Amino acid sequence: MHFPFSQTKKIEKEGFTAFLYNLKEDHPSFNTVYVDCHKSHEKVYVKASHRIYFVIEGEGTFTVDNETNQVKKNDVIVIEPTKEYSYKGEMKLFEVNFPATGSEDEVVV
Repeated sequence: MHFPFSQTKKIEKEGFTAFLYNLKEDHPSFNTVYVDCHKSHEKVYVKASHRIYFVIEGEGTFTVDNETNQVKKNDVIVIEPTKEYSYKGEMKLFEVNFPATGSEDEVVV
């Protein structure tokens, strides 16, 4: 499978911009996202998917179930289903969700 960046779906939110490479409807087993975090991501949880973040560049913090971890380039954060989390900093992240998620699967806390 090939997912060109030129065909991503751009979503702008306060604190970050996300580029969706593939949607849940296209590939229900997984989806991938490039995240440009310039401030923060609000506290959320995902109902039934694992979410993995790879820090491409930059640094910041991830808080998962009230435990805060400093992250930097080449670090990986794994978030299990239903775990509340947020992050902040100036970072470029690659996110993988399995099974795939959609907006209906993420709950703002």
